[in-house]
Amino acid sequence: MSITLKNVFFSYEEQPIFENLNYQFVDNHRYAIIGPSGSGKTTLLQLLQGFLVPTGGTISKNNKTIMTVFQNNQIFPWLSVSDAVALPLKLTHVKKEAQKQRIDQLLDELALTELKEKRPAELSGGQLQRVAIAQGLATNPQFLLLDEPTSSLDSQSKEKIQDLLVTQQQNRQNSLLVVTHDIEEAAFLGETILLVKEQQLLAINNPTFRGDMNGRRESLAFYEFCITLRKEVRQ
Repeated sequence: MSITLKNVFFSYEEQPIFENLNYQFVDNHRYAIIGPSGSGKTTLLQLLQGFLVPTGGTISKNNKTIMTVFQNNQIFPWLSVSDAVALPLKLTHVKKEAQKQRIDQLLDELALTELKEKRPAELSGGQLQRVAIAQGLATNPQFLLLDEPTSSLDSQSKEKIQDLLVTQQQNRQNSLLVVTHDIEEAAFLGETILLVKEQQLLAINNPTFRGDMNGRRESLAFYEFCITLRKEVRQ
């Protein structure tokens, strides 16, 4: 099963963003979405989530559960870490006992247990991003969409979040769609790289993709692929 875009059109006022777009997002796959500013990367996520409606064509989700982690985290400042992770479960009416079990599991997996009573103002950028990811994973969605999840982080924190996303995706075997301006991040996370270009999606297979993460960032093939991606974006 998958999410299928068929003959999708979308415009902001009279500015076309997508025209006759056809693509299928499959299960258990990692996608990195790149392209120039204003090309439609975030718009694509909003269409998939349902925040925006196509002006033409169809998006078939086959009852897939989809969650989005936004660029600005959107964590209410008055909630503790534990309460923030619980929020999606409460909104979907998960029973309290199941909520507690799920929250404890996520806090443990994302190394947040010791921070569970902290408020957002007491957390670092990397910690806040882990909370946002925990929120996104709380309902165990089949598709997790992330809009520039590491854009505000330093290089070391970026790599930790990227490693975390890979590990969580492998454990859950869900699909991950990550919008990013960071070419290295796209090359590390994406099994398929989607370049938003001329109102379409250009799919680029990642020749450096493999199941494990060890040494990928340091390999010559990885950096050669990053150079190729940069050229594709600039053309």
